[in-house]
Amino acid sequence: MQFILVGLSHQTAPVDIREQVFIPEAAEGECVRRLIDHDLIEGGVLLSTCNRTELYAVTAERDTQDQLLESFGWWPHALPFAAWRRYAYQLTGDDAMTHVFRVASGLDSMIIGEAQILGQIKAALARARSARLVDAGLEIILHGAIRAGRRTRHETELGRTPVSVGHAAVAKAAELLGDLAGRGVLLVGAGAMSEVALRLLRNQRIGPVYLASRTVERADRVARPHGAQAVGFDAIGDIIDEVDIILSSSSAPHHVFEKSHVEAFQLRRAGRPLLIIDMAVPRDIDPDVSRVSRVHLLNIDDLQAIAENNLKGRRAWISAAERIIEEELGKTRLALEARESAPTIKALVSRVEGLREGVLERHLAQVPASDVKTRAAMRSLADALSATFLHGPIRALRESPDPALEASVISDAFDLDQELS
Repeated sequence: MQFILVGLSHQTAPVDIREQVFIPEAAEGECVRRLIDHDLIEGGVLLSTCNRTELYAVTAERDTQDQLLESFGWWPHALPFAAWRRYAYQLTGDDAMTHVFRVASGLDSMIIGEAQILGQIKAALARARSARLVDAGLEIILHGAIRAGRRTRHETELGRTPVSVGHAAVAKAAELLGDLAGRGVLLVGAGAMSEVALRLLRNQRIGPVYLASRTVERADRVARPHGAQAVGFDAIGDIIDEVDIILSSSSAPHHVFEKSHVEAFQLRRAGRPLLIIDMAVPRDIDPDVSRVSRVHLLNIDDLQAIAENNLKGRRAWISAAERIIEEELGKTRLALEARESAPTIKALVSRVEGLREGVLERHLAQVPASDVKTRAAMRSLADALSATFLHGPIRALRESPDPALEASVISDAFDLDQELS
């Protein structure tokens, strides 16, 4: 088994590239199934978020890495292949495992230590499992990464005070406007980012807060506990003159607000300054909105300064998180090696036990049935000899740096082809 990772993230690609590679949840299964059907992978999990699109996969072939990168680059996203090759990365084996463990632990996030990514990995794994796209080896790797993420949250200060893109957006608004007291806010999207922002805004003596979503009922469920008011998209124009800040994080596959929409907003608002922070990928706000008079438009990459300040305060805990990652990587490697060795171990035990029983039965035939003591001693001796004999080969299989090679040698030495078939 070979573990392969291909993708791109905020570390390698700006938001205008990432949004072209974003793959909606509804399309994840089809994407992975296509790669399986073309014999490029045996199983895979696709993770597509605002900051990364990555495929975690296993293959039996060691020469499919470049084929996988190329195939994933051509389909199913909208990014031209030349740009994909420029911004994408590919990792295999231990490098790929280390990367996904760091992702799950929040060490590869724009906001170091943010917890949302762990939930996103769990959800992506659950969707892939439901679609029968995950094999046992991939389960072992991703469960190890999830364990590392949980431990990082619970055992280090990286998880003590959760920070997310929603935190960064509210902090950036406060930095730019000086004081949020009395400011009107419109949140677009009823997902996790908006919920975080709502909790934070309650502590800012904020003015009226509105939440718009595709359905008013969903918006109301999220808004009501935080003292916000749900509005439909068609009613945004009615409340926009009360709004000074728009925080947008919908899951729409297209722009929610075009330049013409914001120009109309500004007419209703008599041209007062308007801060818009677009936290979505793909972006909710047409980049041309930045040209509208007295509108300050920021996207998710513009929150990088907050991310850097966040890193300064948390740098001391990164080494502790990395130690946890190394521990969990070690456990995962052992689990994978045990899985790789299991068929050969089973076949070897079956072979030796078969030989033992054959030899034992021939010798027991020469001992009277009434001599129970001798017969019991002979069986105990046979069991002890076979256990002692098996100990060395089994230990070699479990501890080998190359279990596949060790299994092949032992299989040949003990003629295990029949037991393995």
